[in-house]
Amino acid sequence: MYLNDWLTRRRAYTPDRVGVVDDTDGRRYSYAELDARAGRVAQYLQTRLGTQPGDRVACLSGNRVEYLDLYFACGKIGAVLVPLNYRSPPAATTELLKDCRAKVLVHESAFAPAADVARRAGIVPQIFPIDGQERSDRTTSMARVLADNDKHKPAVDVYEANESDTAMILYTSGTTGRAKGAMIPYRQIHWNALNTIIGLQLTHNDAAFLNTPLYHTGGWHVLFTPLMLLGGRVILQKRFDPGRCNELLGGEGITILFGVPTTLRMMWQAANFASADFSRVRFAIFGGESCPLPVIEAYVARGVAMRQGYGLTEAGPNCFSLPGEDAIRKQGSIGLPNFHVGVRLVKPDGRDAATGEVGELWMKGPHVFAGYWDDPTETANTLRGEWLTTGDLMTRDSDGYYYVVGRKKDMYISGGENVYPADVERILHRHKAVNQAAVVAASDPQWGEAGWAFVTLHAGRSAGEGELEAWCRQHLAGFQCPARFVIMQQLPVGASGKIDKRALARHVKDMNDT
Repeated sequence: MYLNDWLTRRRAYTPDRVGVVDDTDGRRYSYAELDARAGRVAQYLQTRLGTQPGDRVACLSGNRVEYLDLYFACGKIGAVLVPLNYRSPPAATTELLKDCRAKVLVHESAFAPAADVARRAGIVPQIFPIDGQERSDRTTSMARVLADNDKHKPAVDVYEANESDTAMILYTSGTTGRAKGAMIPYRQIHWNALNTIIGLQLTHNDAAFLNTPLYHTGGWHVLFTPLMLLGGRVILQKRFDPGRCNELLGGEGITILFGVPTTLRMMWQAANFASADFSRVRFAIFGGESCPLPVIEAYVARGVAMRQGYGLTEAGPNCFSLPGEDAIRKQGSIGLPNFHVGVRLVKPDGRDAATGEVGELWMKGPHVFAGYWDDPTETANTLRGEWLTTGDLMTRDSDGYYYVVGRKKDMYISGGENVYPADVERILHRHKAVNQAAVVAASDPQWGEAGWAFVTLHAGRSAGEGELEAWCRQHLAGFQCPARFVIMQQLPVGASGKIDKRALARHVKDMNDT
């Protein structure tokens, strides 16, 4: 019964514990208050907007406490939350609303234009603003619903969900085509939380920032939902601010840092990193891409163990974990599979890869998604029976530690040899002047394909193309060495904070065309 309504139990067990701290205004929300707020929103969705179990409730908003209220409210009534990327243009938002056939669109006032487009087109039956001015042709706002303490209103009719019921639809970034809606069942959220609790040894005393966008799986399921299951605490921020994070570490008792290498690097490079209070931080976890050794060393020098992980929207997202004591010894590894995660490395011929061989990661377990919304073809391409095919190529060393060598789609063939960009990037990150590195394939008249390396340099450090080429030739085979080195002020990043290789590939094309 409580797979979809954790707050009812939290209210019974730990009503007075603080679950969420809103960094915008400093307000602290106990679990009892969070449950009451979710109940009000659920009651309104159910009785006034006619939301039924399985109806899609889309949300177009930045990080704010009402978004968390909506998540828990949808769980209470069995509605499916569909977070939308607020960085997308209104036309793209409209397409996703059509795709998921949303019953309700919840939005904050900053994104009213996109909501107006959907309303005028008749795409969404109900519009539910979070804040801002209310209009006669719209429903009331969530702010007014939350302010209503009328105890005579009927209690929400809590839905008893099945573990296979869909809790969320999270749209992928669409790097391989149109965005696909990954159906996240309650089962996946529950088992990911358990895997995380076991793998990271979380307790109810842990606290973490929540500043990853809530249209991304990282915002919801890396630490937020595991900590909510345990009765822990999150500090909610509208956006990532490296200096502010450093400032709050000690005062808010942050015990776990989560980010991608880019955000952790920005905290390190902020002026107040040296004075930040890391005394209660047990470790930092990161994913998305390999973290440069200088960043790892900077945190280790402050007493913070660095743990690389791995996951994706369709599984987990907490699937592997690298023990903190291995951060230097196994630098570049994603570690070991989490407790309830089954894995294989599969070669192109279908055989399992041996130690040291490259294979595609396949995973199975209760942490795997249910398929893509209204897309049986892509679902069949991704799920092979009980196995999820990730598209990520990995190796496993003799100690059982796993290493990402690249995406199947990123691998390129140079002079008949397979080249995995992650192998090249790992070597570039070891150069003392290199801050960030990303390698993409480009057509080459001699070798068929060759790599282009895009790098940024540490402040005060210099390195030319010749020096970087010599470094690569010292540490890599000739066919692995990039044909070009492009030094940039900054690398483009996507919505999740990872380096946007599609943008770099377009840059290669533009440079070749000129």
